[in-house]
Amino acid sequence: MLYMVFGGSGSGKSAWAEDLAVRLCPGEKLYLATLTDIDGEMEARIRDHRKMREGKHFHTVERGYALEELDVSGEKLVLLECMTNLLANEMYSDGAKKPSDIPAYIMEGIRHLCSQTEDLIVIGQDAFSEVPMDPEMRKYVRESGRVSQMLAGEADVVVEVKYGLPLVLKGADILSRIPGSGEAAR
Repeated sequence: MLYMVFGGSGSGKSAWAEDLAVRLCPGEKLYLATLTDIDGEMEARIRDHRKMREGKHFHTVERGYALEELDVSGEKLVLLECMTNLLANEMYSDGAKKPSDIPAYIMEGIRHLCSQTEDLIVIGQDAFSEVPMDPEMRKYVRESGRVSQMLAGEADVVVEVKYGLPLVLKGADILSRIPGSGEAAR
């Protein structure tokens, strides 16, 4: 099953997605971290996310690009945090392949992960919540929108989180069958 959880910065999307992961798979599960530690702010975000995961039975793999090369076979659940960091890495990292259609390439990687695991939860940032002026940022926002549309089209469940409150856009019936998720399916 493919789950998409998105929201703006500080919306509570990560906490909600992690709680969903624990409900779906109380045992060991994989946290696929895409954030690159490039400065003090990123270092603090990584530290905060690690603290949020404590006691939730996640083991972490750090992978910023080239999902199609990753072997997650044997994992019951994978939580990918986050698609928008992955996009930035694919667009701007020195080691990335930079194919001509990066959103389609990212979706190939997501499908690759999906084919190897029972459940894949992909977290994404709502790139449209801010209005960037720089032309390169506009390109990034446009590509983020494209990959988000592709992901939402294929996802079984799509949840937007605002102020810590989930709004189920797709797949409420699926969420209603998961113990402890009844309130999210409204």
